[in-house]
Amino acid sequence: MPSLLSRSTTLAYTDDGSGPAVVLVHGSASSRGQWRSLALRLAPRYRILAPDLHGYGGTPPPPVFAPFTIDDEVALIDALVDLAGGDVHLVGHSYGAALCLRAASRRPERVRSLTAIEPTAFQLLRLAGERTAWDEVERVATRHVELADAGELLACTEHFLGYWGALEGWRQMPPDQRARIVQTMPKIAQEWRMVLGMTDAYEELVSLALPTLLVRGAKTTAAARIVVELLRDRLPSHAFLEIAGAGHLSPLTHPAAVNVAIEAFLERHR
Repeated sequence: MPSLLSRSTTLAYTDDGSGPAVVLVHGSASSRGQWRSLALRLAPRYRILAPDLHGYGGTPPPPVFAPFTIDDEVALIDALVDLAGGDVHLVGHSYGAALCLRAASRRPERVRSLTAIEPTAFQLLRLAGERTAWDEVERVATRHVELADAGELLACTEHFLGYWGALEGWRQMPPDQRARIVQTMPKIAQEWRMVLGMTDAYEELVSLALPTLLVRGAKTTAAARIVVELLRDRLPSHAFLEIAGAGHLSPLTHPAAVNVAIEAFLERHR
């Protein structure tokens, strides 16, 4: 497993295949392993670079007593963009998709295409005055932080996964996998704080014709649904796909449909 230094951490990542570089960024409570089937599909024609974000997989959690910001997370993506050497395709899911949007906004000249699967760019709800959806997310986030800060990690896990429709899947996992997810809840509390405090409206992307694929599940939450709609209104050069029967975790629950769509999109913008 390769690793490299990024700011104050050691980034664990995958580097497989050859060809145009594709950076795959996982969501909360996951790791780069979530992209295994897509990476196998793409590696014959693309170079696959997939990080473990802070506190997931092989990358250590952020320092407890040091400041930690959303740009510390984006720095991990930047490190792989620099490693690629040329233009990259960014693919992200959930929290990872929000990071990809920010990374693309900061360095659009290095991004050939962007795939965002239900990005948790919830600040758009606040900026657009979508009060009901914003209140929904704020309640979920506030309760998560309360439970994590109180050390009630099992209850926090059930709260978090219940909101995203993943609770039954978690209960069916082997005990060691369930335990690993439980231990990510404090890190996810940090993510909630950072995401809800963001102010990005992605003006940098609005003025570009950056090819973007927006993906959502037909059965996702109201807040996630509206975020995708707001991005569709803002981004001038986008394709859109809704996965029938899927919720927020479509890359995990409906990988065949998601992988085919991503591959076809990358081929169009190769």
